[in-house]
Amino acid sequence: MLKIGVLSDTHLHKVTTELRNLMEVVFRDIDILFHVGDMVDLAVYEYLSNWNIKAVRGNMDSPYVVSMLPEKRIEEINNKRIGLIHGWGSPRGIEDRVMAEFNDVDIIIFGHSHVPLISKRDNITLFNPGSFRDTNTAGIIEMGDEVSFRHITL
Repeated sequence: MLKIGVLSDTHLHKVTTELRNLMEVVFRDIDILFHVGDMVDLAVYEYLSNWNIKAVRGNMDSPYVVSMLPEKRIEEINNKRIGLIHGWGSPRGIEDRVMAEFNDVDIIIFGHSHVPLISKRDNITLFNPGSFRDTNTAGIIEMGDEVSFRHITL
């Protein structure tokens, strides 16, 4: 079983006790970390780089973080194609916008709206972990014979 920790919208200017607790206690046994944007500061990215991080930039990231990360990416894990993107604009219609950015994916993970979400459209699972800062949520994806998605409240 592969375990993936999912974060978005941390909006941190430094590594906090809460982030350390999440990573070192709650996410202590993850195999991969996805961060779908708005880390904000390079110090946060550097800290999260201690894990097997796959990240994309968000609209609130510092220029240096933006220069290091792609706008979107696709990861192939356990025969699943997973699209990662932050998102943009109003929460209304964000699912349509992020879906239009990918072809031939099984899962799309996005942030920006700060609203936790698990939904399925056109055989694609959409997953938003919510906001570390605002909704105090993160996500866990477990991939084995089946794929499961869940939100955790921190």
